[in-house]
Amino acid sequence: MVIFGELLKCFLPSHDAFVFMWVLATLGLSAVLLTAERWFSINRRTDYDAASFFERIKRLVDEKNFDEAYRICASGGRRALPRILGAGIREVQIEPHLVEGAMGEESTHMASQMEKRLPILVMFSNVSTLLGLLGTVFGLIMSFAAVGRPGVAAVEKSALLAAGISAAMNSTLVGLSISVPCILAYAMLRARVDAALVEVDRYAVAILNLLNPPTAGQKKLNSLVRRSGDDEVADTDVTPMLNLMVMLIPFLLTSSEFVKMGAIELKLPESTQGGGGGGGGESQQETKLELGVVITSKGFNVFDYFNQAEKAAQANQTLGEKLPDIPLKNGEYDYETLNAKLAEVKRKALYEIVKAYYPTVTPDASLYQLSKAYLSKNLSTSSVFADHEAVKLVGEDKIKYQTVVAVMDAARGTRTPDGNVTLFPNVSIAGGIIQ
Repeated sequence: MVIFGELLKCFLPSHDAFVFMWVLATLGLSAVLLTAERWFSINRRTDYDAASFFERIKRLVDEKNFDEAYRICASGGRRALPRILGAGIREVQIEPHLVEGAMGEESTHMASQMEKRLPILVMFSNVSTLLGLLGTVFGLIMSFAAVGRPGVAAVEKSALLAAGISAAMNSTLVGLSISVPCILAYAMLRARVDAALVEVDRYAVAILNLLNPPTAGQKKLNSLVRRSGDDEVADTDVTPMLNLMVMLIPFLLTSSEFVKMGAIELKLPESTQGGGGGGGGESQQETKLELGVVITSKGFNVFDYFNQAEKAAQANQTLGEKLPDIPLKNGEYDYETLNAKLAEVKRKALYEIVKAYYPTVTPDASLYQLSKAYLSKNLSTSSVFADHEAVKLVGEDKIKYQTVVAVMDAARGTRTPDGNVTLFPNVSIAGGIIQ
């Protein structure tokens, strides 16, 4: 079910390749309608008992009752065999030597009517494959462009690249999902038409030989129907798939470079000497998030720009006299609540950064929307919360290494209903940590 959710998101205007997805959806719907139309059209021309109809017409022709035979054929409407036999019976009463030509002309017309628009299904198959590949290439270009933007943290690049490639491949998946049914539908309809034409040819030749028996110097006619699609070859174009493989090979060869980006960046705690209270005018103009997470034996305490007043009011309390911001849950650290808390801090920080560039953004905008707005404008040089990708982890004595790693994972990113968002990839640690 996850893959279907991802596919549906590709149809949203916020997705890079949503135009390709809608074009592919239109092609798929057109293919379904065309298949249904051709199926009903072929059935309308073949919905009769050919053997019983032939025996009835043969008996009337043997009795030279051409008027009754023609009346029965005319009542067949658009059906192929009655139309062909009726053309011959009508002509035998006027110009007997033109019977074969009249039946041949009508048979060619019936064959073209049953084969009409079938090659369009093959065209839909090839076009959907090409469009899917085109959407994938476009999505990959956008993904590499996002990774190449200055100011993007190294740990964030691999996440952006993986997400972009996953979204880009969706267009190829949709294209192939349309192409394969189109080929199957074409094969099914082609087989249905071929079987109908063989049956029509068999009975039409038999009636023709009765209406216009071959003379001693003539060879007996074995075939009458002249199909319009004899030379047609419905072959799937595999060139796009070969192109895709050629494109993926160099990507896989260079993937080791992107794997290196997955390492967590650790920074030593910044020296507080000369900072903090004083500072020149330039430092006073900058707003810092100063996010920190204190890991205690009772839970987590979160410090940031937005709750400084609250923390200052509690400064006179010792660590043991107050409950942590995120206490233990059933004796275990509550990493899920910590992740939600850090996501809210990130959302507030991004809002303060982007609101000057997007006047229409509202304070209740989602984290995913604010993250997309931030990346689209490349606001990494903004002086507002320039440290919004950094978090300091401070642990009490004898905090286990596994706990710190789990806190890092909770601080690096989060999953939202709209997609994954990177939170604080730049991590610095301090405190006593044991194995």
